[in-house]
Amino acid sequence: MLKALVFDFDGVIVDTEAEWYYIYKEWLKKTYDYDLKVNDYLVCVGANSQNLFRFIKKELGDHVPIEEFEKEATQEYIERTNRLPAMEGVKELIIRAKSEGLKLAIATSATQKKPVTQLKRLGLLDYFDAFSTAELSENIKPAPDIFLKAAELLDCKPEECLAIEDSLNGLIAAQRASMPCLIVPNMITKDSPFTGYYKMVNSLKDIDLSEIESDFLKKE
Repeated sequence: MLKALVFDFDGVIVDTEAEWYYIYKEWLKKTYDYDLKVNDYLVCVGANSQNLFRFIKKELGDHVPIEEFEKEATQEYIERTNRLPAMEGVKELIIRAKSEGLKLAIATSATQKKPVTQLKRLGLLDYFDAFSTAELSENIKPAPDIFLKAAELLDCKPEECLAIEDSLNGLIAAQRASMPCLIVPNMITKDSPFTGYYKMVNSLKDIDLSEIESDFLKKE
């Protein structure tokens, strides 16, 4: 039985992944004449920036002040993302799921401040029952910890939850947590080698919640 929806945040609720990619891409091109490809940026999508830092330093050398740049670019990132709307179909899915008695959680490798701030801005904060964020787990995605913590906070079994993800790291984390995963790829993640997911849709507006609930009942 489906009891909860567990949403990733970046790239699922708001298209923040694209903004960070363009900020890095523009800086690397301007400063080092280096073209950052989307497929190379994917190493950090759904996880954190450390994998990207390692990749860039391997490509350009340890002298590249990538950590300092990210700190300086944070304000630009905030300004860009504070103007972004919710992804297509997000609000409608959240409202319908809640009206049907489903629990809702955010499960993100980011710290809690980011999703809480953005959801409050979008008028969606009060719909969520739990936040499983980087502060609460020893390991971030692709480790399963964040999804397992989300299920615990919701008082549900992982198999009673549907993870909603945009990234390969997120899908792997959900699979390791034994949580069925619906993939909704975006411009940054669309070419990722997704396999073993429950379902993939182009947009959350394409989700048939009744069909998903029926699928979960068939598993019992």
